[in-house]
Amino acid sequence: MAPGKNIEIFDFKRSDLGELSSLTHSYFTELRDYDDAIEFAEGWEAYYRRLMESGIGSPHFFIRGLRVDGETAGFIMFGYRDEPMWQKRRRGYLSNIYVAPSHRREGLGSLMVEGALQTLKQSDVEVVDLDVYVTNRAGRRFWETFGFSPFKERLRLNMA
Repeated sequence: MAPGKNIEIFDFKRSDLGELSSLTHSYFTELRDYDDAIEFAEGWEAYYRRLMESGIGSPHFFIRGLRVDGETAGFIMFGYRDEPMWQKRRRGYLSNIYVAPSHRREGLGSLMVEGALQTLKQSDVEVVDLDVYVTNRAGRRFWETFGFSPFKERLRLNMA
């Protein structure tokens, strides 16, 4: 795990949103390798910033950051909701995770996921869902190391 480096996992605050905005831009830029529908429309950063502001401080949604030697180098977003449909249960989800390329393969993504899963477990979550692109084989292998397995498949029709 990144020997000799000072690693910190922290909860993003509103004052950190500039750093988060920069990281999410890098994240979505990389996702374009898997999703040709991602295009940055005018005003997307302001929209996403408002979305993150509304989530920060929520008791059911978490945005955690990763600092390596004082540099913000990643984030993970996750949360949970109660689902009263067939059986009342608390369902968790991991929505986004990103580690800057210069800090990958050091176990930092795993560190963030383990922390998120621990938080969800302490919140009495019974099941955790996430999405992974079918063409992202490395991502799928990463998630399988935590015990995730295929559950359903999302289909898409490009109309343009």
